[in-house]
Amino acid sequence: MKMMPILPPGLMIVVFVAFLALTVLVIARNKTTILEKACSIGRMSIIYVLVLIIGLRPVTVRTDYEFATKNLDVLFVIDGTLSMWAMDYNGRNERMEGVKADVNYILTELAGSNFGLVTFDDTAHVLSPFTQDLKYIADMVDIMATPETYYSSGSNLATPYKDMEALLLSSNKKENRKTIVFFISDGEVTNENMEMSYSEFAQFIDSGAVLGYGSEAGGKMKEYHSYVYDYETHDDAISRIDEDNLKRIADEMGVQYLNMNGDNTALAGIIEIIKEQSATVVEQGDGAERYVDIYYYFAALLAAMLLVETIVFIRKGRL
Repeated sequence: MKMMPILPPGLMIVVFVAFLALTVLVIARNKTTILEKACSIGRMSIIYVLVLIIGLRPVTVRTDYEFATKNLDVLFVIDGTLSMWAMDYNGRNERMEGVKADVNYILTELAGSNFGLVTFDDTAHVLSPFTQDLKYIADMVDIMATPETYYSSGSNLATPYKDMEALLLSSNKKENRKTIVFFISDGEVTNENMEMSYSEFAQFIDSGAVLGYGSEAGGKMKEYHSYVYDYETHDDAISRIDEDNLKRIADEMGVQYLNMNGDNTALAGIIEIIKEQSATVVEQGDGAERYVDIYYYFAALLAAMLLVETIVFIRKGRL
């Protein structure tokens, strides 16, 4: 047990002693028997002690806790290659602008779930294993920036395979857990050296979608104050969505493919289905100290003592 006083303890003890001394002095001067005086002093002493204890605010210290979560592990796998900044999302907006808006929409709708984040360009990056910190995930997505084209070795959709596998296996080891995957890309492949199938992941994935960004007409990509140059065509480079690749990945993982270049109506439908299939679970944890007030036990005793004192007062005919 620990004390968390509402006032300085020294001050409370001084007030307690003063009130108790004054009470004893007043009762001692009453024209009653010694037994009655002793009983009165005893009752008032108990009342003052209880008031002092309540003021000292006793608490118990606990480190165990319970928390409610949705039974969902939601994994975002986001293509961060240069083409994701092509300017053909809903007109002439950057594709990544749509990605960030849709990720925030999913985070809001599935709040209470555990979220993981993997991004990839030349290499894959696990920016977050599964966590309930929505703001951290949102911030990590928000600060995604255009990669340096000078060091780029081409894009490949198999780049995040190993990191996805590790997180999916981790999720599937948990009991009563549903694993949701949102694979976000434009499907463009410029390096085919490491293509592989995602079909092995289907057994670990309960729901989700492959979200495609971009258009068939394509869009230019800004680089500093100009556009990315295509040395083969001797013109500005154009990035186009490759829906065949995206649909293939969706089929392999056993989820739907959605073209996100319009609105997110179809995505909203999938989210609603996921929410309907989810459940709230209460989990146990152990960590930082937390304090549980127990002063109300003493407050109940104080109320009982005041009631006794009132009854005694009435019986003596002083009202």
